[in-house]
Amino acid sequence: MRNIPFMRLRFYAYAVSLLLVILSLLSLYYKGLNLGLDFTGGSVLELKFEKKISISQVRKTLEELRYSHFQVQDTAQGSILIKLRLGDTAERALEGLKKLSTYQLLRSETIGGIITSELRHKALWAILIALVGILIYLGYRFEALWALGAILALVHDVLIVVGAYSITQREVSLDVVAALLIVAGYSVSDTVVVFDRIRENARIRKGTPLRELIDLSINQTLARTLMTSLTTLVVSFTLFLFGGPALSNIMFAFVVGVVVGTLSSIFVASALTLDIKTRLKARTVHHAG
Repeated sequence: MRNIPFMRLRFYAYAVSLLLVILSLLSLYYKGLNLGLDFTGGSVLELKFEKKISISQVRKTLEELRYSHFQVQDTAQGSILIKLRLGDTAERALEGLKKLSTYQLLRSETIGGIITSELRHKALWAILIALVGILIYLGYRFEALWALGAILALVHDVLIVVGAYSITQREVSLDVVAALLIVAGYSVSDTVVVFDRIRENARIRKGTPLRELIDLSINQTLARTLMTSLTTLVVSFTLFLFGGPALSNIMFAFVVGVVVGTLSSIFVASALTLDIKTRLKARTVHHAG
């Protein structure tokens, strides 16, 4: 089995990660996020066309009417659901869509600021509770320092994915928040596999330096990690390309998250744990001396 010295390469990985994190933070500061209707409010219209009209036709018509932020989707009942951002007049859209076909307006609603504020708070709490839950689980299953390394890698992954949405100005909806949480869980599961192998090797090879144990463990789990990640990436990338605008927007989180999460589980999580433990050990020895 080939033994790749991953921990010797960790500072290169730190440099790449730091660059991506800085780019994400700068984009979030200067450009912000393109928040969807779930967070900004707006109008919801449900139309039943007499003729067979596709959502691509509706989308093209709205673009011609100079609407820049909207969502169009089919429903199970055969109607078309349109969501317009707050400030965009629904009447102009309804008038413009008449050229496609006559239709019946089944529903017209307005999403107000109170609801959107509540959704923002719920989304934030969902992310925070998930992170705390993961931290408690890792702290219970492994050492507290290992949990800290894993949670820092997790925050690193989520921040870069959110930064990617900011840089590309893709719309962030509640579906995207759910995708972020799934990506976070995926990233942690990879890290747990590596940590489990490190702990197992530490029992078998007592006295072996932690750096060597980490390199050995990552090499032993590398094939499994890459196969799982590549399989997920192929499916996610296919849906990203051919899944349509709504699904493509969600799959973007998976495409970026799988790549970043795989790299962080191989380099960042274990490397941070190694450096934190080494620093603390050196400080303890220094104070004892």
